[in-house]
Amino acid sequence: MMILADGEINVKLSIKARAFSSAAKEKLEAAGCSLTKLPGRRKWVKPAVAKNLARAEAYFAAKKAAAAAAAVVDTAA
Repeated sequence: MMILADGEINVKLSIKARAFSSAAKEKLEAAGCSLTKLPGRRKWVKPAVAKNLARAEAYFAAKKAAAAAAAVVDTAA
């Protein structure tokens, strides 16, 4: 849900939402409200695609770690 600035507020509230318009954020903060931005939804992907993405992420993390280790060895030598 996105909070938009339409109307006036005189009460201090604690509001949690995925997004706030800039005008709404200004009005709510001026009224003394506390705002918490929630994380966005993750896009649904097929399980097979998710599995491949996880594999790719692990592969590139290992590759990056190996490159960093090689760089440390080069600087130590």
